[in-house]
Amino acid sequence: MTSPSTVVAIDGGQSSIRARLMAGPTTELEREFPPLLTHGPLMPQLESVIRSVLANQARQEVHVAAALSGLTPDNADADGVLQACEDLGVTAIRLAHDSISGYLGCLGERGGAALAAGTGVVTLATGPTGYSRVDGWGNIMGDAGSGYWIGRAGLDAAMRAHDGRGRPTAILDILRRDFPDVEAAYIDIQSNPERVSLVASYARAIIDLSEEDEVSARIVAHATDELALSVGAGLRNTGWTPQDSPAISWVGKILSNPNVALPLQRKLEQAWPHAQILAPLGGPMDGVARLATLPPDHPLHPQLHSASLQGLS
Repeated sequence: MTSPSTVVAIDGGQSSIRARLMAGPTTELEREFPPLLTHGPLMPQLESVIRSVLANQARQEVHVAAALSGLTPDNADADGVLQACEDLGVTAIRLAHDSISGYLGCLGERGGAALAAGTGVVTLATGPTGYSRVDGWGNIMGDAGSGYWIGRAGLDAAMRAHDGRGRPTAILDILRRDFPDVEAAYIDIQSNPERVSLVASYARAIIDLSEEDEVSARIVAHATDELALSVGAGLRNTGWTPQDSPAISWVGKILSNPNVALPLQRKLEQAWPHAQILAPLGGPMDGVARLATLPPDHPLHPQLHSASLQGLS
């Protein structure tokens, strides 16, 4: 795909949706929207964001690159979104699961594993035998070590402490601050349409408490075990061995905290002593923007869902 003059890059996550309007290399606009609701249809939510970004922005030849949590082949309708947004000047759409943009933001075209950890978590790896996606299976049956996972574990621990079923923990004090009647908190949380992001919002406090609170420390240690396990699985799935030197990088709010990043790095260095653990090349939005010009011979290109008025792929 040739470089478009105007790109709308959209990073749709379970904590928020972020959008960037770019004219060539220049960022003209950045906006943030409410979280992507992965339990509902994704394409109408995507169309709404595109319309909001391009409102009062008369354009031609607009290419949309969107990375969405919860995207699957069954719910990715690039053609439908393109048809719905033609009146805005949109001429091409590229959709991908957010693991793809996370990888490109971290490693570009290097082989190895990229971990994207925020409200959810997913690891993508490329190597001698192809590519592999590990986890990213949502808060019900996956996302081990994610912000939601940490928040959920912390709230469970708080209620165990309240009941006398578990060790005392300062997490209970934080919960009481938000919900003075803690025994009614579960009703308020379960009935909140943004409950996933609400639960994940407790992760930051739990990670901070891990320096002094034993229960929080155990939760964070378990989370880094899970994250290291996912990275290792992705590398092995794509043909790497501990004797090789794959690149490893990560991005996301959870991993920006040294209380998570440093123990995770130590665990990976022990399991993969020759790996190159690198700072990410850019952030998630940079990875999303790279989707617009990802060449057809890139190993991740087959994972894109594309539509174009010019018949480009």
